[in-house]
Amino acid sequence: MGLPLVNQFLAQGYALVRILSALKIKSSTYYNWRQWQPSRQEKRRESLKPYILDVWKTFKFYGYRRIAAYSQLNNDCPKISEYMTLKLMRELGIRSRMQKRYRKPKTVVTVDQKPYLIRHLHDLSGVWQTDITYIQLTNHR
Repeated sequence: MGLPLVNQFLAQGYALVRILSALKIKSSTYYNWRQWQPSRQEKRRESLKPYILDVWKTFKFYGYRRIAAYSQLNNDCPKISEYMTLKLMRELGIRSRMQKRYRKPKTVVTVDQKPYLIRHLHDLSGVWQTDITYIQLTNHR
């Protein structure tokens, strides 16, 4: 947005009004940026990040659910919810080394299958074509 640039021009001796008008920045925007303080929640989030990073370095296979449960069980550490742990882990760029495995779904057949008799017939004139899904073969293809 150019707000740090305003401070550089002020250090060079330019007037604040001219700088803000040249950069098309409202004076209220500049003063709000200059007086900005992190909120209580933001301070708490920043204080929790080193704790989560420390637990993750100790137990690399822990995901956000286990880290949150670990924080609930230990009396000497702050309590963190699962969702907050997930968001902070994403901000820190860390994730569990253990990933849920993909398991290919299996088809389970409980009834014996009927043999496919039409495949071996050379003459299909004797086959009844009553099923709407039946497709007439040409040259056995």
